[in-house]
Amino acid sequence: MKTGLFRTGRYGSAAFIFLAMAVPALPALPAFPQQASRSAPSAGVLSLGYQDIAWASAAVLTAIPAQIRYHNMTASDTGALDRNDLWFMDRWAAGTHSPKAALASDLLIVPLVGLPMAVTAWESWRGRQGWNGAVSEAAVYSEALLISSSLDLLVRATGVHPRPLVYGKDVPADERLSPEASGSFYSGHSNAAFLSAVYFSYTYSLRNPGSRYQGAIWGGSLGAAAFVAGLRVAAGKHYLSDVMVGAAAGSFFGWAFPYMHRRTGEGETGGLGVGMNGTSLYPMLTWTF
Repeated sequence: MKTGLFRTGRYGSAAFIFLAMAVPALPALPAFPQQASRSAPSAGVLSLGYQDIAWASAAVLTAIPAQIRYHNMTASDTGALDRNDLWFMDRWAAGTHSPKAALASDLLIVPLVGLPMAVTAWESWRGRQGWNGAVSEAAVYSEALLISSSLDLLVRATGVHPRPLVYGKDVPADERLSPEASGSFYSGHSNAAFLSAVYFSYTYSLRNPGSRYQGAIWGGSLGAAAFVAGLRVAAGKHYLSDVMVGAAAGSFFGWAFPYMHRRTGEGETGGLGVGMNGTSLYPMLTWTF
């Protein structure tokens, strides 16, 4: 049985490490907005600032209630289940169960989630950007991944509807009666897959604005994420609505976080941040178009 700790830990263990490395250095960064030259290869395409103290704190703190609620879920009463209570678009999937599809989705999600940081590290190693740029991207990616994963667990803990496999009469009892099977909405795999796909494609386009591979990058990464989502439905882990909402949520976080941290031509970033005036901090909303 996959617990909430396993799920968030697998997607977020590296994120906690990156955040732990980045947060101590944040107070030494220039006040937001930052002045830096995008033309310098070492600068990277994303930048960190004081606002990331808040984002990193939110990422860690939201994980705590998410884990508590997720681990306090109760198993579904299988005797009271009625597939007519499901949304119309999801009823056909009730009773679906495929261990092979579930295993395939578990195996594919790992390299997909690791892809953005692997490519960023490779481009830094090739000298296309400095390692400080790679660290900035790792911190931003970690913030997005942790916050989105925690939000997914909080929603799933409400038990909107049980997994499709819970309706299967031939499904092993340990799967049907597990507490985490009582919350299917929405898909964590789809959320993480589309977050990584959009984040990877968007940041690749920022680092390589003239690359002829941008179309292939976007199409290939989104196609891989959609394949993972399809496997979750085939496995009986989620309904169509679960993976659609997971895909939308992941895509939003995968775009919003690098967008808020991106460098403009003047070296500024836009978004919700924290400014510094002498000895005091104050909230500040800036947006650069």
